[in-house]
Amino acid sequence: MLNRLTIRQRILVIFIVIAFVGGTVQFLIAGRQLEAATLEFYQHHLETDALLVAVTFAEPLGHYLEDEDEDDIGRMLATFQQEVGHNYLILDRNYRVVGYTANTGYEQVDRVPASPELIEADTAQIGSDIRPNHAGESTLYLAVSVIYEGDALGYLVLSEPMAPAYAEVNRRYMELAIATLPVIVLVIGASLWVSSTISRPVQHLRDSALNMARGALDTRIQSSSQDEIGQLGETLNYMAGQLETLMKTQRSFVSNAAHELRTPLMTLKLRAEALSDETLSKNERETYLVDIRQEIDHMAELVSALLMLARIDEGRQPHNGVVLDTVSLLHDIMRHWRIEAEAKRLEFFAQIDPDLPDLPMSPNDLRVVLDNLLSNAIKYTEQGHIRVMVSHTRQTFSIQVCDTGIGFTEQQRTHLFERFYRSETVRGRFSGNGLGLSIVMAILDYYDGRIEASSPGTERGSEFTVHLPCRM
Repeated sequence: MLNRLTIRQRILVIFIVIAFVGGTVQFLIAGRQLEAATLEFYQHHLETDALLVAVTFAEPLGHYLEDEDEDDIGRMLATFQQEVGHNYLILDRNYRVVGYTANTGYEQVDRVPASPELIEADTAQIGSDIRPNHAGESTLYLAVSVIYEGDALGYLVLSEPMAPAYAEVNRRYMELAIATLPVIVLVIGASLWVSSTISRPVQHLRDSALNMARGALDTRIQSSSQDEIGQLGETLNYMAGQLETLMKTQRSFVSNAAHELRTPLMTLKLRAEALSDETLSKNERETYLVDIRQEIDHMAELVSALLMLARIDEGRQPHNGVVLDTVSLLHDIMRHWRIEAEAKRLEFFAQIDPDLPDLPMSPNDLRVVLDNLLSNAIKYTEQGHIRVMVSHTRQTFSIQVCDTGIGFTEQQRTHLFERFYRSETVRGRFSGNGLGLSIVMAILDYYDGRIEASSPGTERGSEFTVHLPCRM
């Protein structure tokens, strides 16, 4: 049931239930205590009067019962009738009626039955009972033993209608209810305020999240609170920023990929159309076929790079394994690139520590990292040398690749690892797709590694240093 309610409604319902149940329980407990105290007060007041009257009646009753002086008790009864505000009944030890208040139903009664208050008074001197009188009204009957010279002569029974006492109890119940009602109203008001302070920012978070889901990733949640809701708002803002950056990167990635693919496809289309010309010479056909093969190779390289980046981004690129014989693997990689460098008439130097530790990295990933760095170094170096230095400390495995190539500016350095980035100085001079360094960065991120790039300036060479955590 509660699952169908909003947070504000849940808080309101819970507070109201707590306030109602708590208020009702407190009202009943306090009311019972007030009722008991009021009735006890009425009974105690009647007990006091009964004890005083019993003492006053003791001697006249004793004389009356001994048939010594009937006038004395008659005078006492007349005085009692005028001065005492209670109905009375005087009985001897055998419950025979000695005197009573007029119009109380004892006119035709010589002896009364043993009532609860008389039975209790016989053993405890004072007894009480509440029951309807002869007119059907709820009445308090209080009986006390009349004792004279150590002997119990009879009983004095005072009676008082309970209507005034019940009216007093009802009045106190009403006062208690009036006192309790503001507390309940205050609790309900507090619940409304608490539910509003919680539900309003939650609703704001919901609306902002929906705007983000609709594509408005520039939406930001304004919150000055430092509580859990404020922290949630900051988290959503951070998430929106990350998503916005990711979406921009994705759009740029798609746009650049389309651009990189469009150029070779257009070249392939033009060359295919040209080959349909029957007047072409054999040499021209061979030239066009070579161009087609080159464009196909370029497209295959681009697609392979894109697939690798996609697998890395999705976490599907296998990164399992450990380079156990690090030195042998590095020498194998260096032999391949030394041949490539010498084919371009470049000097190639490799300095590798002979006691390198095992490297917690997939051999294939290490090869991809070095292949990209060394292919770039050879591609962008037209004369001079390539130098590779591999070393390690207790915690770090370092690979440094230096060249005497075209270098780069500080502004260009900040964009080197962006996908598809190629500076204007290399676009017309060198082939490529601008993904190699992005792949290197993605692989190193997975292994908690990092790469640094530096250059004294254009046409002054460059230096790339890879740092990887290693184990001894």
